[in-house]
Amino acid sequence: MNTAKNKVKKQLALAIAVALATPSIALAEGFYVTAQLGVSEQASDSEPTGNNIATDSDFPAKFDSGDSSVAGIGIGYKFSEKFRIEGRLTHRDGDFNDKNIGSGARAGEEYVLNGNIESTALTVEGFYDFPNSTLFTPYIKAGLGVSDNSYSARLGGAGVAAFDAFDGAADGYYDAYADGDSTELSWNVGIGGNYKLSKRTSIYGEYQYASFGDVKTGSDSFTDGFKIDDVSAHEFVAGVRIDF
Repeated sequence: MNTAKNKVKKQLALAIAVALATPSIALAEGFYVTAQLGVSEQASDSEPTGNNIATDSDFPAKFDSGDSSVAGIGIGYKFSEKFRIEGRLTHRDGDFNDKNIGSGARAGEEYVLNGNIESTALTVEGFYDFPNSTLFTPYIKAGLGVSDNSYSARLGGAGVAAFDAFDGAADGYYDAYADGDSTELSWNVGIGGNYKLSKRTSIYGEYQYASFGDVKTGSDSFTDGFKIDDVSAHEFVAGVRIDF
């Protein structure tokens, strides 16, 4: 009798365990995670702002904002063979150091803009896959979210040597512009391809054009500063995807 009762108890416990586990398994199906690493090539230039150098046609109008590395992680859900959605957190961090020469009254004067730009974006992205009979699946995508940007810049070169010490340190750069921060709308569009290595593991390559909004430094006592209107980039990444 006790043996029968124990058998029933074990079967009941097993049934309860299976019942509890089944929703979790079903819920996990369709989900996946990603991790990626690549390069971010800035598509926007740094420009002077204010009522002094920004209005001087002899001062260089633009400086290259440089390139950076980009890394990201994501979690997604596959609704069908063709459509999936993914939340991504990405970060790019790059230094720039661009030299330009003045014109007119500033002809021959060298100006160097040195600084750093960082953008951390949180986006929700929709993907449309093109499944086929091979292990390679191309896709297109678009995303929308927010970006936290930080931007610093200092001006060097022979053209500003006389103003070098005005910021309190004679170090070859005029550095009286406070670092700038902004939180802006971010969006992207891109294309890519996913290559299946196993049932659950894939690698992918992706290109995207991404916009992170505007950012600018603080102004000095002359009202001068620097800005980037519409921080944007061409980005190329490689990543790994794990399906559940």
